[in-house]
Parts: sequence; structure tokens; C-alpha cells
Amino acid sequence: MTTAMAARPMSLWRLEWLRLIRTPRALSLGAVYLAIGLVEPVATRYASTLLAHVGNGAEVRLPKPTAAQALSSYASEATLVGLIVLVSVAASAYGFDARPGLAAFFRTRVPSMWQLVAPRFTAYAAAGAAAYLIGTLAAWYETHLLIGSLPVGGLLAGLLCGAVYLAFAVAVTAFAASLTKTTVASVGITLGILLALPLLADVHAISNWVPSALIGAPSDLVASPPAHNLVHFVPALGVSAVAGALALAAAVGRLRRREI
Repeated sequence: MTTAMAARPMSLWRLEWLRLIRTPRALSLGAVYLAIGLVEPVATRYASTLLAHVGNGAEVRLPKPTAAQALSSYASEATLVGLIVLVSVAASAYGFDARPGLAAFFRTRVPSMWQLVAPRFTAYAAAGAAAYLIGTLAAWYETHLLIGSLPVGGLLAGLLCGAVYLAFAVAVTAFAASLTKTTVASVGITLGILLALPLLADVHAISNWVPSALIGAPSDLVASPPAHNLVHFVPALGVSAVAGALALAAAVGRLRRREI
């Protein structure tokens, strides 16, 4: 009996892993971040030429691009386009209550709602981090070829900040999914929360504590000289971890009480 119950959560972890890699979810997520990582440094390097074409040959003079600007462009687009894709695929995974038959199947065979939520959170937080890593490596490579080198220490620190923010976003998605049964609504609620957070950064006293402060971390950490070091982002990292845990706990509690 004990062995069988211990094996059951492992099957759910394997199921979520297979669902991620055997469907277009992982491929689409990685492809989006890779494309952004390859395109943004090129756009930064040749911005003057591109603007001249748009302006019908008008001469456009821009300051010489820097490696930090190229990474900043990648981080901005990854946080916008990549985040929307990540939230969308995570919301679909959390939406097991959308179909009553599937919801009844899971709820009558899994003793704890946490055993349903945890594999989904872990799978998509890890997928988001892996996709962000792929995009960052692509952006680093293109930037190194076209503009200049990036400090490895700052690059790794920025990668950590980006991965933590994406994990926080996946946790917020779980909470949003506990408020509604539709994937579209879950995505909308999640993006609404994430877009509202930067407004709190306008309050100077808490600007360093808001999770959205991690969005600009990659470019700040590789600037020459660096605008900040990793210690500056520790409050935002801590709040993201705690708030993400609270969002997951709230999601589990609400899903446990929800009628199907």
C-alpha cells in the first residue's frame, strides 16, 4: 500500500514531462526564445540601416550600439512575447477542470491537489528557464559576433534573475487558473497581474522589492560599468520566491474547494 501510494505521484510527474516534450509546447516555447535571441542583437546592430529603409532613405544617425543594449533588447522582447507564450502553455496545463470528465478522473484518483499542481508548476517553470537559457545563449553569441563581448558573471546573474521571474509568472498562472476554468481567462488574469506589478515600482520605497524589477536585471548586470550588481536584486528575488510560494498555496487551496 505504501509503495503504491509513493509511486502514484511519480506517475504524475512523468505524465507532465511527457505532455511537455511530446506536444508542441516545449518546441514552441524554445523556438520563440531562440528566435528572439537571434534577432534582437541583429536589430540592435543594424538599427540605423533599418530605420533608413523605413524612412525612405533618410539618413539616421544613432549612437554606436553596445553589447548591453543588445541584451536589453533581448530581455525586453523575451519578457513580452516569450512570457505570453509561457503563460499560455502553463495555463492550458493547469486547466484540468475545464473538462468535467478529466477533472473527475484526476480528483478521484489523486489524494492531494498539491500532487496535481506541483508537477505542472515544476515542468513549466523549468521549461521557461530552459527556454530563457537558450535565448540568452543565442543573444550572447550574436552579440559577441556583431557588437562585442558580454561579461560572463553579469550574464549568469541576469539569467538567474530572468529564470526566477519566469517561475514566479508560472506560479501566478496557477493562482489565476484557480479563479477561472478557461485557459483564455487564466492567461488574461495572469498577464493583468504581471502588467500591474511595474506600477508598484513607481513607489520608490518598494521599487527594489517588486518582482518586475528582475525584468531589467540582465541589461543592468552586463552594462559597462554595471548599473547594479546581483545584491541589488536580492530583495526582488526573495519577494518573487515568497510570493510565488503563496500563489501556489492559494491555488491549491482554491482548487481543492472548487466544485467541478
